[in-house]
Amino acid sequence: MPVTLINPFAVPADKEEEFLRAWNETTRVFSSTPGFIETHLHKNTGVGDGTFQYINIVLWESVDAWNATHGGYKPGEESIPGVEHHRGIFQEVIASKSMREVDWRMPL
Repeated sequence: MPVTLINPFAVPADKEEEFLRAWNETTRVFSSTPGFIETHLHKNTGVGDGTFQYINIVLWESVDAWNATHGGYKPGEESIPGVEHHRGIFQEVIASKSMREVDWRMPL
């Protein structure tokens, strides 16, 4: 069953470029490993809670695939002084789509 890694990052402004370089390198490494499906890095727009400047969302085929990959590689962005990360792996429980995309007509 696919799982989602959600990893919010608090990144000091003076470490942002270094963080992005390291994140790109981590993505290059992980994207070629078995079990990796896709990743999306989101930057905080400044609206609402500004605790985390970036959130990384990664889809993996399984927890085992994630564990196997992380046993041999430590993401560089997690080693930058001042950068804090708070990762967790989640399974989808509920999914919904926009009502605009669903045909809600009752069959006759």
